[in-house]
Amino acid sequence: MTATTAGDRTYGLFLNMGANLAPTTAGVFDLTLREAVAAEQLGYDELWVTEHHFIRFGINPSALTTAAFLLGRTERIRVGTAVTLSPLLHPVEMAERSALLDQLSGGRFILGLGRGGYRKDYEVLGVDFAHWDEEPMSSARQILEHWAPGSFLQPEPLTRPHPELLLGTTGAAGMELAARNGLALQHYFAMPAEPRVQIEEAYRSFDPVGDPRHLHTLIVVIDDAPDARDRLANAARQSFNDGDHPHVPQAPEFHVGPDGKPLTSEDQVQMALNAAIVGPVNQVVDELGTFIETTGARRLAFYTEATTDAGITMRTITDLAEKVIPQL
Repeated sequence: MTATTAGDRTYGLFLNMGANLAPTTAGVFDLTLREAVAAEQLGYDELWVTEHHFIRFGINPSALTTAAFLLGRTERIRVGTAVTLSPLLHPVEMAERSALLDQLSGGRFILGLGRGGYRKDYEVLGVDFAHWDEEPMSSARQILEHWAPGSFLQPEPLTRPHPELLLGTTGAAGMELAARNGLALQHYFAMPAEPRVQIEEAYRSFDPVGDPRHLHTLIVVIDDAPDARDRLANAARQSFNDGDHPHVPQAPEFHVGPDGKPLTSEDQVQMALNAAIVGPVNQVVDELGTFIETTGARRLAFYTEATTDAGITMRTITDLAEKVIPQL
């Protein structure tokens, strides 16, 4: 069975590597590799790795490094970053390392850029908060320049006109830059379907002709137990509590609700749960089909780790490939 057989859509896994996935760090990384190997064997198209610093919500501080590791342990599947925190790295470094991964993997690497939103990242790494305001647009512009033919960059990219570049942004400036350059967007896994539609409509206002495959990440867990959603809620609550440290002052849209008040950890849990698809196979088929119909999504990455149960995670990965995707 090949995951790409359902229409022209592509399917992937969203790997967050939360500390609560296993009793030890080694166990978390072992599960990540098992997920990647299973995804390739089952015919998934892509793997997407996150990046976080200094929090147990995700214990992968370098999406580029983990992507390189997974590219080396697989043969066919593409691997992308969702996202590399561009304010914390020099754009030349990102351009070089991405070009290197593009060459070494035979064109299987995808670079996704985003800003993050935690104050501690900037304070510990000595990065001025002001860099948050201009990202990921500034880095994207420079990376595209360094990937262009005739640049001093070594090695030059294998993929032409350049390796795939995605932006995790909802701001007008970021969407305009993405649209003008034909770059796809990355949607946050906890975002409801309707705002995704609105964001893509805004994107098309800058380029009504382009039709990139925007990445839709979302929580999907196949679990027919009566308390499946309650257990997911408890896992999400612990995960968001583990990620609760001071936010970047310039990042209100990530941490403020519709009423203008700061989102609490419980607010974030409820937002994630409202957007999550959880239940037995038939229910997941129906709800995922509705999501695809509502958003027009042609590129999806499933966050199956959200339940923090390794057994359920692995079964969900298999059931999605063998029982759900063929029905979509």
